[in-house]
Amino acid sequence: MDKAYFEEMHKLGHDDELRYRLHIRGVKQLLENQKKERIKRTRLPNLRKKKEPQAANWS
Repeated sequence: MDKAYFEEMHKLGHDDELRYRLHIRGVKQLLENQKKERIKRTRLPNLRKKKEPQAANWS
């Protein structure tokens, strides 16, 4: 969550409905960013690996 998110949260009162919606939106954004980073760490190195071709057995 970035600085602008926290500034917006400070402006809203505790009883404001928008505060809770903003909080949920921020958490969703945080989870999506974590998911994208996890995909980058796990899938990209696997895509770069090239397997050596292996000849099949002749019958």
